[in-house]
Amino acid sequence: MSFKFYIPVLLWALVILVIIAIPGNYIPKPSGLWESISPDKILHFGLFAPLSYLLAWGIYKNNKPSKQVIIIPLIFGIIYAILTEMLQYYIIQGRNGNLFDAIADIIGVSLGLILFSKIKNSNV
Repeated sequence: MSFKFYIPVLLWALVILVIIAIPGNYIPKPSGLWESISPDKILHFGLFAPLSYLLAWGIYKNNKPSKQVIIIPLIFGIIYAILTEMLQYYIIQGRNGNLFDAIADIIGVSLGLILFSKIKNSNV
Protein backbone atom coordinates (compact mmCIF):
# COMPACT_ATOMS: atom_id res chain seq x y z
CA MET A 1 0.00 0.00 0.00
CA SER A 2 1.31 3.40 -0.97
CA PHE A 3 0.45 6.26 1.38
CA LYS A 4 1.29 8.87 -1.27
CA PHE A 5 -2.04 8.27 -3.02
CA TYR A 6 -3.89 9.35 0.14
CA ILE A 7 -2.06 12.67 0.60
CA PRO A 8 -4.51 14.63 -1.64
CA VAL A 9 -7.57 13.42 0.27
CA LEU A 10 -5.93 14.15 3.63
CA LEU A 11 -5.06 17.68 2.50
CA TRP A 12 -8.59 18.21 1.20
CA ALA A 13 -10.08 16.96 4.47
CA LEU A 14 -7.92 19.54 6.22
CA VAL A 15 -9.17 22.26 3.84
CA ILE A 16 -12.74 21.32 4.77
CA LEU A 17 -11.91 21.60 8.48
CA VAL A 18 -10.35 25.02 7.99
CA ILE A 19 -13.35 26.27 6.01
CA ILE A 20 -15.94 24.99 8.49
CA ALA A 21 -13.96 26.54 11.35
CA ILE A 22 -14.39 30.07 9.96
CA PRO A 23 -16.60 31.93 12.44
CA GLY A 24 -20.04 32.74 11.09
CA ASN A 25 -19.58 36.52 11.31
CA TYR A 26 -16.71 36.29 8.78
CA ILE A 27 -18.84 34.58 6.15
CA PRO A 28 -20.53 36.97 3.71
CA LYS A 29 -24.31 36.73 3.51
CA PRO A 30 -25.68 36.17 0.00
CA SER A 31 -27.95 38.77 -1.52
CA GLY A 32 -30.03 39.15 -4.64
CA LEU A 33 -30.21 36.13 -6.90
CA TRP A 34 -27.63 34.23 -4.82
CA GLU A 35 -29.96 34.35 -1.82
CA SER A 36 -32.60 32.31 -3.67
CA ILE A 37 -30.07 29.83 -5.11
CA SER A 38 -28.63 29.01 -1.67
CA PRO A 39 -24.90 29.11 -2.43
CA ASP A 40 -24.34 27.46 0.94
CA LYS A 41 -25.57 24.12 -0.38
CA ILE A 42 -23.51 24.49 -3.56
CA LEU A 43 -20.47 25.05 -1.36
CA HIS A 44 -21.25 21.84 0.54
CA PHE A 45 -21.43 19.89 -2.74
CA GLY A 46 -18.19 21.52 -3.85
CA LEU A 47 -16.36 20.59 -0.66
CA PHE A 48 -17.48 16.99 -0.32
CA ALA A 49 -17.46 15.84 -3.96
CA PRO A 50 -13.66 16.21 -4.20
CA LEU A 51 -13.27 14.48 -0.82
CA SER A 52 -14.96 11.28 -2.00
CA TYR A 53 -13.37 11.50 -5.46
CA LEU A 54 -9.86 11.81 -4.02
CA LEU A 55 -10.39 8.98 -1.54
CA ALA A 56 -11.78 6.72 -4.28
CA TRP A 57 -8.77 7.62 -6.44
CA GLY A 58 -6.35 6.73 -3.61
CA ILE A 59 -8.04 3.39 -3.00
CA TYR A 60 -8.14 2.66 -6.73
CA LYS A 61 -4.43 3.49 -7.15
CA ASN A 62 -3.65 1.06 -4.33
CA ASN A 63 -5.29 -1.73 -6.37
CA LYS A 64 -8.10 -2.43 -3.95
CA PRO A 65 -11.19 -4.40 -5.04
CA SER A 66 -13.72 -2.27 -6.91
CA LYS A 67 -16.35 -2.52 -4.14
CA GLN A 68 -13.95 -0.86 -1.70
CA VAL A 69 -13.33 1.99 -4.15
CA ILE A 70 -16.96 3.08 -3.71
CA ILE A 71 -18.02 1.75 -0.29
CA ILE A 72 -15.11 3.14 1.77
CA PRO A 73 -15.35 6.72 0.41
CA LEU A 74 -19.13 6.63 0.80
CA ILE A 75 -18.97 5.54 4.45
CA PHE A 76 -16.07 7.87 5.24
CA GLY A 77 -17.81 10.79 3.50
CA ILE A 78 -21.05 10.27 5.41
CA ILE A 79 -19.21 10.05 8.74
CA TYR A 80 -17.06 13.09 7.93
CA ALA A 81 -20.14 15.08 6.87
CA ILE A 82 -21.92 14.30 10.13
CA LEU A 83 -18.82 15.05 12.23
CA THR A 84 -18.19 18.40 10.55
CA GLU A 85 -21.81 19.43 11.09
CA MET A 86 -21.58 18.38 14.74
CA LEU A 87 -18.39 20.45 15.11
CA GLN A 88 -20.23 23.45 13.71
CA TYR A 89 -23.24 22.88 15.93
CA TYR A 90 -21.49 22.20 19.23
CA ILE A 91 -18.03 23.78 19.07
CA ILE A 92 -17.51 26.49 16.46
CA GLN A 93 -18.94 29.84 17.50
CA GLY A 94 -21.19 31.59 15.05
CA ARG A 95 -21.80 28.44 13.02
CA ASN A 96 -24.81 26.19 13.02
CA GLY A 97 -24.43 22.70 11.69
CA ASN A 98 -27.72 21.21 10.60
CA LEU A 99 -29.33 18.23 8.95
CA PHE A 100 -29.83 19.96 5.59
CA ASP A 101 -26.13 20.82 5.38
CA ALA A 102 -25.24 17.20 6.20
CA ILE A 103 -27.59 16.04 3.45
CA ALA A 104 -25.92 18.48 1.02
CA ASP A 105 -22.52 17.09 2.09
CA ILE A 106 -23.69 13.53 1.46
CA ILE A 107 -25.08 14.50 -1.94
CA GLY A 108 -21.65 15.99 -2.67
CA VAL A 109 -20.00 12.72 -1.60
CA SER A 110 -22.31 10.83 -3.97
CA LEU A 111 -21.60 13.23 -6.84
CA GLY A 112 -17.86 12.78 -6.34
CA LEU A 113 -18.23 9.01 -6.50
CA ILE A 114 -20.43 9.18 -9.60
CA LEU A 115 -17.85 11.39 -11.29
CA PHE A 116 -15.04 9.03 -10.27
CA SER A 117 -16.95 6.02 -11.64
CA LYS A 118 -17.64 7.75 -14.95
CA ILE A 119 -14.03 8.86 -15.38
CA LYS A 120 -12.64 5.47 -14.33
CA ASN A 121 -14.98 3.57 -16.65
CA SER A 122 -14.22 5.83 -19.60
CA ASN A 123 -10.49 5.12 -19.20
CA VAL A 124 -10.87 1.34 -19.23
